[in-house]
Amino acid sequence: MPLSKDVYRVFEDIVGEKNISDADVILDAYTFNWLVEFHPGCAPGKYLQNRPLAVILPGSAGEVQAIVRACNRYGVKYKPSSTAYGSHAFSLQEDVLHIDLKRMNRIIDIDAKNGFAVVEPYVPWCQLNAEAMKVGLFGTAHQAGSQASALANVTSGWGMNTMGNHGGHNAKNALGVEWVLPDGEMIRLGPPDAWFTGDGPGPSLRGVMRGHVGALGGNGVYTKCAVKLHHWPGPSTIKTAPGGVFSGYKLAEPLERARVYMVDTPDYETLADLMYALGDAEVCYAIMRVGGPEHAFAILAGAISNQTLVDWHEAGMVEAAANEWNHPLIALLYAESDREFAYQEKVFHQVVEECGASIPVAVQVSPFKDLLEEEFAIFLIGNDTHWAHHGGGFLISAGYMGTTDSVIRHMGYPAEKLKMRYVERKGILADGPDSTYHNSFEHNAYIYKELEFHYDAANAYSVEECRRLVAEERDTNREQKDGFECQDIGLCLGDARMTIQERFAELGPLYGDFHIWQERMKRAFDPNDVADRSTYGIGTAARNLKV
Repeated sequence: MPLSKDVYRVFEDIVGEKNISDADVILDAYTFNWLVEFHPGCAPGKYLQNRPLAVILPGSAGEVQAIVRACNRYGVKYKPSSTAYGSHAFSLQEDVLHIDLKRMNRIIDIDAKNGFAVVEPYVPWCQLNAEAMKVGLFGTAHQAGSQASALANVTSGWGMNTMGNHGGHNAKNALGVEWVLPDGEMIRLGPPDAWFTGDGPGPSLRGVMRGHVGALGGNGVYTKCAVKLHHWPGPSTIKTAPGGVFSGYKLAEPLERARVYMVDTPDYETLADLMYALGDAEVCYAIMRVGGPEHAFAILAGAISNQTLVDWHEAGMVEAAANEWNHPLIALLYAESDREFAYQEKVFHQVVEECGASIPVAVQVSPFKDLLEEEFAIFLIGNDTHWAHHGGGFLISAGYMGTTDSVIRHMGYPAEKLKMRYVERKGILADGPDSTYHNSFEHNAYIYKELEFHYDAANAYSVEECRRLVAEERDTNREQKDGFECQDIGLCLGDARMTIQERFAELGPLYGDFHIWQERMKRAFDPNDVADRSTYGIGTAARNLKV
């Protein structure tokens, strides 16, 4: 039911008349996002079933605190978001106030000496890194794109990133945090007069704040955060020029002492050996994968049109690439000096040869060499994924983190077999069996890997096939999942058998009853149950859970 006029006026008095709305056109805009078609009650390609009560835009931490306190006073549920990448950024419950933090978009400080920045929620990675580069630092931009909120990435959702090989997982890159708790109280994690750490003497609240995956807006609102920054060997600014094949622009001139390599491995075992060896050598600034060549071509063609992919197939380009490359790895070498760069190249080539991998001839000559140097360098460093528009839609059936051997073993051949069965049923696009997107962290101390596939978001059969694939992946070889993250699908979707909350409740006993412990924390920090539950733990299913 809508907010009463009196309660609406309370919120209006906090932020001003122009910064709150319950107009139908505004509310509809906050129900349309990536992946909405997978939620119950949504037609393919349309809107989430539940519109928010209203959308409110606070401009300061004080206004956020006042809003949350009013929600507690009047029994109004709320859901915060910043850059809102995906349907999980919106509420899946009825009668929820949406708190959009887009007015809070300041970089408050960059501490060059101690290597961190203090930001508000709506500062995207691209904005932060552009400023950090000026003082010789760089952030670990979210793998889904540098347009995403840095604060949300390190405090509230997952933390995978393309710069993790040297910069680590973003769960570790959250330092001091200003946090409006679900009941309206405000706390600071870390020292009261400094931002350089989120942990102090005594027990840490980092696990309560985000755990491994993050509460996704279900455990209060983060209004400021210090983000750890890392060494940047490049220039203070990067100049681009129009004319890129896929992005529409490219580097205006090659980066000094930087080179992108695409390395082919004949099988997953060799891939694992190569990653371990490169990790021991510590010569790669960044390492990532986008799956096999067929999958990569499907992503790249999506930047232009679906017809482009058809044309490439008919011209034999995709098949030629698939015949030459098996399981490629993309590596970026980047050095401070000529001597260091020469050392990195010598060690890199030696490791590649000793592991039985190779650098295909095709990527050493134009136009592929130009593509790597001019556009993939932007993709890796800037994490610019705006051009990677997957034709129709794309989904991730699972994402796992752990040792290289264990993750590749589970996400290699078994995932290929699973995916190809659904390709044969014509439920998803035939874009090659190896479609595992892949990040390395801390010189390959551990990796993250996810199975990705393309589908037609406007086709009910294709959407339902995706739900079946996700369900089957979760049900298969469960014993192999020990040691992986419990939230094995990082996008908060249900499947053909269960909602995501029901799936967590089923998995909980296999992982130390995490769902019960999380629910105990939820009730302790949110006694009035006003912070949105739809993507936090087992969500609304927890109401009947005895803890």
